[in-house]
Amino acid sequence: MGIANHSLKPDVIFEVKVKGRLLSDVARQYGLSAKSVYQWVRESEQQPSQRECALMSEIAQLQKRIKQLNHELRTIG
Repeated sequence: MGIANHSLKPDVIFEVKVKGRLLSDVARQYGLSAKSVYQWVRESEQQPSQRECALMSEIAQLQKRIKQLNHELRTIG
């Protein structure tokens, strides 16, 4: 699957899950296989992905760093 197809993922999932359209119709509209659409929808319903977990971890680290910097700023000023 190319990058162009991957960028369609949110739209494809929206069409199926929110609008309630058939997988086969959405696949045809976007020029994808029904199997790809099925996999995307299925993945969207699973537990948080590795990418989401990595982002959550990064956010926690950044929040900790912000707290440290705010503390340093208060001690300087």
